[in-house]
Amino acid sequence: MKCFSKRIIKNLGLFIAVALVLECFGMTCNIAKAAIIIPQTKFLFDADYYANENPDIAAKLGKNYDALLNHYLNSGKWEGRLPYAGAMPYQPVEDIDDGIYKALFIGNSITVHPLCKYWWGSWGMAASSPEMDYVHKTVNGLKANHELVYYDVVGFSTWERDNVRSKILPNLDTTLAKDYDLVVIQVGENIKNTRTFEKDYETLVQYVQRSVPTAKVILVGDFWKMSRRDTIKTQVAEKLGCDYVDLSSVRSKSSYIAKMGNKVYGDDGRYHRINDAAVAMHPNDLTMEYIATGILDCINKENIEIVVDEY
Repeated sequence: MKCFSKRIIKNLGLFIAVALVLECFGMTCNIAKAAIIIPQTKFLFDADYYANENPDIAAKLGKNYDALLNHYLNSGKWEGRLPYAGAMPYQPVEDIDDGIYKALFIGNSITVHPLCKYWWGSWGMAASSPEMDYVHKTVNGLKANHELVYYDVVGFSTWERDNVRSKILPNLDTTLAKDYDLVVIQVGENIKNTRTFEKDYETLVQYVQRSVPTAKVILVGDFWKMSRRDTIKTQVAEKLGCDYVDLSSVRSKSSYIAKMGNKVYGDDGRYHRINDAAVAMHPNDLTMEYIATGILDCINKENIEIVVDEY
């Protein structure tokens, strides 16, 4: 009987502990992490579908792909028109003050890279662990001023392909319907031909700004140097009123770049060593900290300005 009572007490204690953990995740923890989002190229803008479903627009623009795409990006989306078969109508979430700070990070492999044979988890390559990439460090920094932080991460390296760019933007509509407080855009390093980059990059940033008009949008500069690319990004940031995290002072320094043989703690709970040259050229933990600090400085600067204005 005594053993039975002890067992009941032990199980009750375990139940209470589990309940406390669930309570923490459900209500009181600082971070509620959403799933990583990887847009799929099979859901690119479909001009034929758009023209057939919108004869009034087709009568004006015909079957010209660029014209129809531009119409959707600038007007059609907000009129409830669909960019491809099976898409959901754009339905923005009402901007409410629920006490939760919401952040969105859009980027290439520096922001997030999925698990594969040469990379051991889904976070920023080549951070030594998830907690060391710039997304997690930024979110951790946001906790200093916000009781609850919710964030999404979009792997958007597909956008960097020449034949994709603006065509994939409708793929973000479901995500951009949320009332984010912060959107960080980190893309461009994989673009080699800058012929249309300025137009495409500006279209991306404007699309985000219009979709989430209350959000602070911060752009991250190039980590891999290429003529004109960083200049274009800086000019777009200035033109559209975005803060800019400049990486020019760290990208050429070996101390800020990962190396072959660096240890990475994978999702499998084991340590691995970087043995792929493409991984080794990514920013290391020091650069990830630099990016996160730059983002947080932009946010804190705005908060200071608001306080001064109110005073």
